[in-house]
Amino acid sequence: MRIYSFNFASGPLIGSLKEPVCSKLQDAGAEVPNILEKLESSSLEIYILRMVGLCTLFFYLIGSFLLGGIPFGLIYVKVFYKQDVRTVGSGNIGTTNVLRAAGIPVALLTMVSDFLKSFIPVFFSQKLFGNNFYSQIVWLSTIIGHCFSPYLGFRGGKGVATFFGGLLALDFYMALYSILIWLIVFLLTGFVSLGSMVTSIVPAVVSMIKGYDLESILLFLLGSLIIIYRHKSNIARLFSGTENKFELRRK
Repeated sequence: MRIYSFNFASGPLIGSLKEPVCSKLQDAGAEVPNILEKLESSSLEIYILRMVGLCTLFFYLIGSFLLGGIPFGLIYVKVFYKQDVRTVGSGNIGTTNVLRAAGIPVALLTMVSDFLKSFIPVFFSQKLFGNNFYSQIVWLSTIIGHCFSPYLGFRGGKGVATFFGGLLALDFYMALYSILIWLIVFLLTGFVSLGSMVTSIVPAVVSMIKGYDLESILLFLLGSLIIIYRHKSNIARLFSGTENKFELRRK
């Protein structure tokens, strides 16, 4: 069975916690041997560290979700052009639609911001938790935050830049493969949406080839399903032949 661990300090801190807990239980008339004294010091340390770690992870995930939910595209177009990007083109808040509404500079700013709001929390989660699976969960939480933003009534973008940002922090080569696949599909078809959907499957495929744990593979699959689901309107237009190909316009 897989055991997850955290890089939290142990020793004196845990020892200082054990004594007052035992004292309070004794004062309350509780049978300490049945609760704590049967646990060896190392077992108690592991238990407390896991509880601290899980609580930290929980709040970290909430923070990552809230950070991922920040609609930078909407904010930038509002600030620079006094316009709601949701009333332009596809109505999406992502880079492609921001390009239609506000041009290249604002679109690039949006893409970088959406990229970093996933890269940064995933990168620091690796330092904090020392466990790649937890960082993968953080990555997924930022994607969910972007696609179902709590600031927009749980509506949001399509999550592609956010997807790439966290993926780069998780695995450089996996991100590189994904970007190359996106470029190939985009250059062959001209469809940004198709490239994004095909690319979203790459991490799951690569993780299978590299022999990742089942949990990681399923998590990557879930990430790809979210991206594909958010492109459901694009899928309908692709099948009907009404999906627009990418055109570079200057604002």
